[in-house]
Amino acid sequence: MGLRSMLLTSPATDQQLENCLISDPAHIGEGINGTGEHVRRIQMALNEIDDADLEVDGIYGDDTGDAVEDYKNVRRILAPGQTTADRIVGKRTIAFLDDEVFEFENTTPPESGLVSPSEAGLPHSHSQCATPPRVVNPGPDGRAQHRGTPINPIGNAMRINIYGEGETDYLGFADFATEPQHARSRPMTSTLVNGCASDICVRDAPLSAVTLNEIRRIAQSALVGGCRFTYSSNQELFRTPRTDILSLGTVIQQHRIANPRNPSSTVDDIEVWVVDMF
Repeated sequence: MGLRSMLLTSPATDQQLENCLISDPAHIGEGINGTGEHVRRIQMALNEIDDADLEVDGIYGDDTGDAVEDYKNVRRILAPGQTTADRIVGKRTIAFLDDEVFEFENTTPPESGLVSPSEAGLPHSHSQCATPPRVVNPGPDGRAQHRGTPINPIGNAMRINIYGEGETDYLGFADFATEPQHARSRPMTSTLVNGCASDICVRDAPLSAVTLNEIRRIAQSALVGGCRFTYSSNQELFRTPRTDILSLGTVIQQHRIANPRNPSSTVDDIEVWVVDMF
């Protein structure tokens, strides 16, 4: 049986990680299979599970080695004869990481996360949420559903939902459009001043060049608190690696959220990226 967590397996299986699970020579470390998508996923897993605060750059450097060593020492993942952990991700380490990420993805309550894994979102008065015609794809109760939307926003500046349908109103986000042909009565981001937003999200919409430029323009500078960008999309729109998303900043979370109404299929799953912008 291979890896099972969404972070380490989706949207496509990473053969380097799968090999690491079953083969000693396939271990990963500084200078040993130490660059690539597989390292990026390990870094994100350590950030999620251990608050490692690593830069997710796909390079297994000193900081990643330190984080792996700390992770293994806490869990006593030691080879025979070792009294302190080494800095290598091998079979036992990747298995531990996979199990913990899998548990995180399946049991983390929305209140402590960055993205809502359920249609309910954070606790709020859902009876006040938007309905059609504003909402094109409502939940089973006929109101805006919140799966894949950001939660626990980082700042108190403007919170912008590009092409939103009221699904983030309850958290103080305002719906905007970046291109007039898709506005559907939403105001345009072109009316906003530079650096006005502490939180920006896009859900189930393509990231055009215009949209990317507007996201960069309205994002709050790191000098005054920075900006977090959340992107979630079905697999039809989603591809990896997403150089457009990676160009915005440091990825701090990437995973898949299953559709609770159809758990046996992955067609309607949502892929999520969360980025701390430069």
